[in-house]
Amino acid sequence: MTHGRLWLAKWYTRTIAVAFILVTISLVADYLQFGFRGETIHKLLHIGIGIALTIFAWNNERWWKPCCFADGVVFTTLALIGWTYPNLGGLDTFNLQDTVLHGIVGISGFGIGLYVRNEI
Repeated sequence: MTHGRLWLAKWYTRTIAVAFILVTISLVADYLQFGFRGETIHKLLHIGIGIALTIFAWNNERWWKPCCFADGVVFTTLALIGWTYPNLGGLDTFNLQDTVLHGIVGISGFGIGLYVRNEI
């Protein structure tokens, strides 16, 4: 049973895993409309992260806190790039919607990672 604050890191990790795997729906729709492009790679990266989290972190509490910090660093950085250079390179990765989503994932991950830092 998950104890203390660690349950928050567990459910953050699981939520991100499921949400990122669900990007498959968007990938298929985008690919059918536009074919292979930079956005395809962006979506594949999200799906890959979701699959990796499902395989390695779903029931492994040793992954939950590091996942929060890693997501915090990566996705907050992407959000900062998106805010600093909107629509960088014409990639959807840096459009307003994705920048906001990356910020939510990143800041919440980093915050949860800090919140559970004394667990384990």
